[in-house]
Amino acid sequence: MKAVMLLSLLAMVLAVAFGQNGCVRDDSDGQPLCNAAEMATPLWRNNWDPTAYWQCETANTPATYRRCPTEGMFDSVTRTCINWFDWEWTPTCKPPSRV
Repeated sequence: MKAVMLLSLLAMVLAVAFGQNGCVRDDSDGQPLCNAAEMATPLWRNNWDPTAYWQCETANTPATYRRCPTEGMFDSVTRTCINWFDWEWTPTCKPPSRV
């Protein structure tokens, strides 16, 4: 009985540690189509170039390619350009319009 409880607890810990956060893995460049949900957060990661990002300017039109300033890399958590030595890789996720 204790072994079953221990295994159940271990399974729950692993599920939380490796759980999904709503991210759908994306191998494309990540360009959003700028639907209503994406207009609320208009800056999106460029999945192929960490020094660039996508900016939604007009609803229902593809986002515009933008570059971070020199030595800058786009942080998908804060949705801003940060200094390259502060940048950490995160999994690439599809924008809502591409799911």
